[in-house]
Amino acid sequence: MQLTYIQQEIMGILRRAGASYANPVSSAEISKTLNVTPSYVREQGKALFDGGLIRVRRGPGGGYFLNRERED
Repeated sequence: MQLTYIQQEIMGILRRAGASYANPVSSAEISKTLNVTPSYVREQGKALFDGGLIRVRRGPGGGYFLNRERED
């Protein structure tokens, strides 16, 4: 999967934050770091999720984290 610049940045944020199921990073947090809208982060996150690179924890306290099974 060829990642766009913003997708690479999202992956980097998740790596640096040590994001996991117990400690996901929200689209609001990512959007503040990248200075983009949360809806744009969610759109890009969907592409990463569909590609199997990240996982999503839904609900309050939810967010994105790396799919450790696919990390290389």
